[in-house]
Amino acid sequence: MSVLNRIAHAMIAKAERRVGVTFEYAHHIADVSLTLLGRYNRLFGFLDPRKNLPPEAYHAARLRGALSADCGTCVQAEMNLAALAGLSADWCDTILSATPTSPDIQAVIALCDAVTRDRIDAPEARDHLRATYGEAGLIELVFAMNGAALLPGIKRGLGYATACDLSVIRKTQRA
Repeated sequence: MSVLNRIAHAMIAKAERRVGVTFEYAHHIADVSLTLLGRYNRLFGFLDPRKNLPPEAYHAARLRGALSADCGTCVQAEMNLAALAGLSADWCDTILSATPTSPDIQAVIALCDAVTRDRIDAPEARDHLRATYGEAGLIELVFAMNGAALLPGIKRGLGYATACDLSVIRKTQRA
């Protein structure tokens, strides 16, 4: 194994510790091609930064995006990232069950579910979110939800996705 491969695996391991899930598929990509790993990293580096949204809106979009793609590890990772951002397990439960009281977060869920799960439009939710967070916030929200929904497809295509079992994920989150 080359020095660059060892560095890549060390960086993946660091990300695994931060997020609290394994990235077996990323290790696999690194073993196959550092060039392909670089492309993967650029893609998610582009999708991930939160600069225009409050953490609640951003993480609600990421959670619903991962949930729509039915990848248990991805949902767990998004819950862990939400916790790192200071959001509680109870807050995550309201997002996963689609029962938030905030009209803004209800609109986030409506747009995310329409776009990533149902593959339809939700103009009222989009208009609400544009009015609430501005055009830059809306674009960032769209990147967040679709980025979180894209990763499970990559994992599933490589044979690494796991189906969601929310009861197990919720117990793990509270442990």
